[in-house]
Amino acid sequence: MTTISGVDANGNVAASAAQARLTTDTQSFLRLLTAQLTNQDPLQPVDPTQWVTQLAQFSSVEQQVSSNNMLTQVLGELRIGSDRADMGYIGRTVEIVSNLVGVKGGQLDASYTVSAGASSVDVRLLDSDGNLVHSFTADKSAGTHAITWNGVKADGSIAADGTYTLAVEARNEKGDALESEVTYRSKVTRVRREEADTLFELENGATVGRYDIVSAA
Repeated sequence: MTTISGVDANGNVAASAAQARLTTDTQSFLRLLTAQLTNQDPLQPVDPTQWVTQLAQFSSVEQQVSSNNMLTQVLGELRIGSDRADMGYIGRTVEIVSNLVGVKGGQLDASYTVSAGASSVDVRLLDSDGNLVHSFTADKSAGTHAITWNGVKADGSIAADGTYTLAVEARNEKGDALESEVTYRSKVTRVRREEADTLFELENGATVGRYDIVSAA
């Protein structure tokens, strides 16, 4: 079962600490104020506007801390709503735009799109350490083309399951780089939070971020 924490615990702790500190400081101030009023020189009383000013300052700080507490609660509710929406992707097939692709069971299925004017298209598959796993020359005609690979590396071994980088390099006759895009579809199997990011684990072995998903079915 996948769970995602929807409340920023650190934010809540900070807000609670600020409220506790404010309460302590206010009580200390009121005790000091009472003592000063009790022991002030009747012939030279303290200007009451000073007390009013200080009380106003404490009131302003108290209101600010209260506002911060409310904002923390609102952000927590928004985070919970966002997490619930992300959980709804589990079991759905999503379309991903990312050069981080998954290889599972020795299989890679993806597509690339290249603009018109390409004289060469070279495709390289790199592991997480940047090592070359597989490479080939691809179709240079404008449009979207499928990429399939059986996972067999140059040494005859099968590529391990996991996330790889699919680098598509398209160039024109002058050697200038052209725009290209890698897309693929896979089913979401798990959603997890890593610090402030939501990550989607896919059936094909890849792990992508929320903003890599462009559609879902």
